[in-house]
Amino acid sequence: MIIDYLNVTEIDDETLSEHFAIMDADAKDRVLSLRDDNKRRQKIAADMLCRRMISEKCGIPSESIVFGRTEKGKPYTVNTDLFFSISHSDNIVVCAISENEIGIDVEKIRNVRLRIAEKFASPEELTYIGDNLNRFFEIWTLKEAFFKCKGTGLGADIRSVTFDIDGGITCSENGYSLQFADITDGYICSVCIKN
Repeated sequence: MIIDYLNVTEIDDETLSEHFAIMDADAKDRVLSLRDDNKRRQKIAADMLCRRMISEKCGIPSESIVFGRTEKGKPYTVNTDLFFSISHSDNIVVCAISENEIGIDVEKIRNVRLRIAEKFASPEELTYIGDNLNRFFEIWTLKEAFFKCKGTGLGADIRSVTFDIDGGITCSENGYSLQFADITDGYICSVCIKN
């Protein structure tokens, strides 16, 4: 498993424009459909990071990497055996690549109403969160990473999986390993990989 990140504010417009030119038509359409300039920059940076990482791992030109999407919308590479996952929050874009199914999520730690956790956290997770923002984002990013790894996305069954963080991260559903990735100050990043 390899994890890397980019700070979108450190990428100049010319570099983003050059990369946009090599993106496939579907990815370009998704970028152009976004109204927010920062969101467009995030999407281009995420594609750029993902292509660079896969290119370096597989030894192929980044522009030759072909992406597809599953029925549920999970992206994958058509012409490599690698799995990948991307996420972005504020100015940070993260990518994880692996030879196994993988999911990653990053969130900037910010003020939120902690009662929101009642919508996604189990009773045990709510106890763990308490009134701690870091713990709120730990549980949230673990859920996102897990469901990205499964390829289902978040849905009605978000409470169906529970995480215990005491002494390491354990998951109520067997067959997955989870960890926190130290990306940069002010962010929580979680990674889930299928065993």
